Amino acid sequence: MDGHDRALWRGAGTAKANLLLKGSISMVMKIAAVAGLFTAIASPASAATFVTQLGSAASFAAPTGTAITFNGALPTGFSLNTVNSSIVNGDLNNQYAQPAFSDGSNYLAVLNGGSAMLQSSTGFDTVSFFLGSIDSFNSVQLLSTTGQVIGTFAGSLFTANANGNQDIPQTNRRVTFTRSAGDAMIGGINFISGGNSLEVDNVVFAVPEPSTWALMFLGFGMVGTAMRYRRRNKSVTYA
Repeated sequence: MDGHDRALWRGAGTAKANLLLKGSISMVMKIAAVAGLFTAIASPASAATFVTQLGSAASFAAPTGTAITFNGALPTGFSLNTVNSSIVNGDLNNQYAQPAFSDGSNYLAVLNGGSAMLQSSTGFDTVSFFLGSIDSFNSVQLLSTTGQVIGTFAGSLFTANANGNQDIPQTNRRVTFTRSAGDAMIGGINFISGGNSLEVDNVVFAVPEPSTWALMFLGFGMVGTAMRYRRRNKSVTYA
C-alpha cells in the first residue's frame, strides 16, 4: 500500500469514526429529550388555578356544593379557627362592611392582623367564595386536607384595582379555585388580612358532578382517537 492509499484508508477510517460519534451523540440527545418529557409529565403543578366573577346577586349566591354561609352550624367535618376575626352583620365604620350584592345575612370579617381558617379532613377539587371590598392587603391560602399550604394568593390577583371599594362589582367578586392535576386535594382555606378588613361569605367546597367527569373522560377519549388516526394516516415520502 503506497502513501496515497494509506492516506485514503486513514481518511475513510476517520470519516467512519466521525459518523459513529455523531450517531452516538444523536442517540444520547434523543434519550435525554425523552427523559425530559417524562420528567415534565411527572412533575406536579405548583399551585391551583382560579377564576373570578364580577359581583352581582347571582355570583353572591352559593353555588352547588358543601356551603358555609355563616348563618348556622358548620357542615359536618369542618372547623373554623379564628384570630381577630368574627361572624358579623351589617357595617361598622372603619372596621368592616357588608359585601356588595349581599342578601343581608351574616358574613365573616377578618380584621387587621387576623386570620380565619376553614378546615376539613375531606378532600375537594374546588372551593369558591364571595369576597367583599377586596383590598391589596387581603390574602387567601389554599390548604390540603392535612393543613399544608397548596398556594398563597394576594387580593391584588383577584382584581385589577384592589382598593377596597365596598360598592362596585370589580372589587366584590366570587373567586373559584380548582386544584391542578399535581396538587393535593383541597381540604381547607385560610383568609388573612393585613388591615381592616377582609369580608367573605358563601364559601362552597365541591367536587365535579358525575356528568362533568363523563364529559372530561369523553374529551380524553376523543384526543386519544385523534392521535391514533393521525398515526395511521402518516405517510413516508422519499426524495
